[in-house]
Amino acid sequence: MLNADKYKTIRPYNDDEVEGIIEQLLKETQFTTILSFVYPQKKQEEVISNLKKIKTVKDFQRDVVYYYLNLVVQKTISKLTYSGIERLNPSKNYIFMSNHRDIVLDPALINIILFDHWAQTSEIAIGSNLLILPWIEMLVKLNKTFVVQRNLPAREMLLASQELSSYIKDTIDNNSSIWIAQKEGRTKDGNDKTHPALLKMLSMSSEKSLIKSFRDLRIVPVSISYEYEPCDKSKINELYSRFKDGDYKKNPQDDLNSMSRGLNNFKGRVHISFGRPLRRKLNIIKKIENKHLQFDKIAQLIDSQIYRGCVLFTNNFIAYDLLFKTDTFRYKYTQAEVDEFTNYLKKQTNEIEGEKKIIDKMFLALYANPVINKHKLRQLPVSFL
Repeated sequence: MLNADKYKTIRPYNDDEVEGIIEQLLKETQFTTILSFVYPQKKQEEVISNLKKIKTVKDFQRDVVYYYLNLVVQKTISKLTYSGIERLNPSKNYIFMSNHRDIVLDPALINIILFDHWAQTSEIAIGSNLLILPWIEMLVKLNKTFVVQRNLPAREMLLASQELSSYIKDTIDNNSSIWIAQKEGRTKDGNDKTHPALLKMLSMSSEKSLIKSFRDLRIVPVSISYEYEPCDKSKINELYSRFKDGDYKKNPQDDLNSMSRGLNNFKGRVHISFGRPLRRKLNIIKKIENKHLQFDKIAQLIDSQIYRGCVLFTNNFIAYDLLFKTDTFRYKYTQAEVDEFTNYLKKQTNEIEGEKKIIDKMFLALYANPVINKHKLRQLPVSFL
């Protein structure tokens, strides 16, 4: 069993802590205000009464989180599809490592699918920078979320990484599957890349060879494809600010706004593709002597599955042709669809101040880069970013 006291500062709450945490949350005005959005048809007195009856994490996920997320899907996603989960064993625990496009929705949509198929969910990694208020930390830890420490001095970061690596290994061995993004922070330009530093952290707690340690972790690459990026406008605004000023200073409200937009903005069609656990293909790193290059190769193995599982929508093909001024994918869309997408582009970028040609290129690249990554072996032109 997992040693709860050992990881108390970062782990999710256990069932015996649920009632006390809900009691504390109900004293938070902001939390009770949110309840009116989660349950718009119910009186708050009834909602609070029902919350007080919740005794376990699974009850909270089913009655609150799952209920609300299904409303989000109904209102903001025209069609949610998925593939590959039938190849996985529900009796085993996995690390679901996905591309990262949205703060809340990426792991949430994966958990909806896991709950529907396996009647269980994965634990979720979240950066400490997103835990802006104490009640937010309480809320996410009720939802099987563990904390990844950010912005620490070098020595403290090393210790935190060792603790995190140990926690993930113990959780996979004894307790639950885990969702973690392939890199720190969301992809802003549509170019999904696994960060080798993440893989180094995962290997810290194992004394086995690199191949055996990663086989034990059972990493499953997962591709998340959005027809419309949930926060495309704010992502391009950030990218352009970095391009123009060399930096972009976020404040805590920016992250809260991103979480809200991600939940409420229209996403169109969304597809989740579960890959195969990394196993036999890990043997390729036996031929690599440099350990840094071994991690790079494992990252490439993950990326290749994510690219393969990525679903490309009409918007992606249009963006590619507009960005590179080609008609490579002209057969995949109509002029009416081009007009619809270009109107959408203008609407999203209209409020971003700056050089419109550069801003438009960044917006097009956000949608075109998935095409480039999926078709790399076909020697298409490289992205300008």
